Amino acid sequence: MIVLILLLIFELYFLNRILKYFILSPIYLYVTFAIISIVSSVLYFYFFDNKFSLYSLDEVSEASFLNVIKGYLIAIMAFILGVIVYYDLSVRSIKKLFNKPYTHSLFIKYKLPNQTLWIIRGMFLFIIILYFITYGKDIFIRENYLPEKSRALIVIIKILSFVEVILLALVYHRHKLFSVFYFFIIVLFASGTGSRVVFLFLLVYVSILFISQGNTLLNKIKFAFQLFLSFLFLAYLMPLRKLPSHGIIPYVQSIFSPNDHFLNDFYFNIYYSIIFGVYVTIGTLKEAQPDWNIIFMSLNPLPGSMVGWYNYANDMRLNIFAPYSLHGRIFTMGTWFTIGYFFVTGLLFSFFEKKVRMYLNQRSRALAFIITLLLVLHIVYGFEYNLRSAFRYIYYAFFIVLMVYLFNIIKPYLPKKKSSLD
Repeated sequence: MIVLILLLIFELYFLNRILKYFILSPIYLYVTFAIISIVSSVLYFYFFDNKFSLYSLDEVSEASFLNVIKGYLIAIMAFILGVIVYYDLSVRSIKKLFNKPYTHSLFIKYKLPNQTLWIIRGMFLFIIILYFITYGKDIFIRENYLPEKSRALIVIIKILSFVEVILLALVYHRHKLFSVFYFFIIVLFASGTGSRVVFLFLLVYVSILFISQGNTLLNKIKFAFQLFLSFLFLAYLMPLRKLPSHGIIPYVQSIFSPNDHFLNDFYFNIYYSIIFGVYVTIGTLKEAQPDWNIIFMSLNPLPGSMVGWYNYANDMRLNIFAPYSLHGRIFTMGTWFTIGYFFVTGLLFSFFEKKVRMYLNQRSRALAFIITLLLVLHIVYGFEYNLRSAFRYIYYAFFIVLMVYLFNIIKPYLPKKKSSLD
């Protein structure tokens, strides 16, 4: 274990030499999250006496725990090795991209046409109408946490709300009150559904505000504070499913009711986000068997119904809430497969790192942000959910890159707008 830690420190030193840090770096986001997860899990195992023991998964032996931590160390080392190899095999121009800091390139004040406000109003009204069509009065108060509603309409609401949040953040600089008011209503309705996607809305909103208000110390302090508030809000969202009634009204009422367990809920949120996945991995190693068919199905980009995923999904769970984890599934296949999988993941993240930096060079900040956001979702899902659910975000990111590539090919052949002098 000591040897692995020393080798990891050496790799981190080498990584810092070849890759300049900036806030949207997919590679540094992955490495940072992985290290935080490992360190937090070790501290929790040895020094946190009143363990949450969610579904009794925390009840493991020291040998089982250290064996999984060893697997995580091997995984992150293989990931960084993939990054180093990608850099070493890259041409000089790509190496220059990796050597250049891009933090200053992120900051810009967006100027959108006035028609954007009408688009926001129209989309907002449409979203609210969809809420009432989908949920009816249940959006305000209901008995079930997640009622049986049209999944298609719910997905449409989430996508439109996500676009609305981005637009509201972009107009904040010139229309602060307008932006905050509409954003508050979107968050209120999204919270009423019980979905944690509202946390993603908060992250996107404050992140866009951050990059649109300049590279100043005050802006960085505000951003850090806003992120802290976002995680507090997530701590508030987590226990809502335990309430006897659900919807906007009971959720708002719960804010003003005495809650002696809020601090505990906040700690639980940290545990669930970055530590729980380690114990799910331990449980996965105990129950899962090596199965190449499952690996192929998990990595297959086709819909789950076409590859037979749903014939196996229910059997690949520790309980109704905890599916076999990505790391557990990979570790089950052996050390060499673990090294190979995370080495390739390092290569893939290096490719996207290159693309993000190229988009920033081209002042395509929105594209860089979208790619990074998709990779962040892969990271988070990868440390607490199953392989198929996490890896699909890699495919989504590839799809965005492919669409941009194809658009750049056909762009010269598109009809150009004629000037008034023609």
